[in-house]
Amino acid sequence: MRNNPTMIISLISRIREKANRLLAAELSKHGIKGLAPVHGDLLVALLIHGELTMKEIAEILDRKKSTVTTLVEKLISLGYATKRQDEMDGRSWRISLTDEGKALQNKLIDISNKLMSKVYRGVPDTDRKEVTRILGAINHNLET
Repeated sequence: MRNNPTMIISLISRIREKANRLLAAELSKHGIKGLAPVHGDLLVALLIHGELTMKEIAEILDRKKSTVTTLVEKLISLGYATKRQDEMDGRSWRISLTDEGKALQNKLIDISNKLMSKVYRGVPDTDRKEVTRILGAINHNLET
């Protein structure tokens, strides 16, 4: 059952669940309250790119704009992000991290490193690249 190719979605789901449990525990250990693992990608995108529009965030995260709006609103309510209306397009909002949000960077790096060390423990570099390539292809195949 373990190496059955028809079980790929079930396996991905179990990996995601375990990764999210580890991330939630690490967020708690680092004193980061109110965030779910799903906020990590958003925080990292803002740390890397600085200020972004909701549309840009949705594209980077490969998420629906309505999902991004909910995630952003949570970061704003926790004081990690702020939004302002775009001067060039009054219908658009620009999102950026507050100083408190930027201060999460080192903790997020520590948490990410811990997750990656567990995920890839005992997995050779060539296999890491191959699994990433394959999962990327599967993700692309499921795009609507």
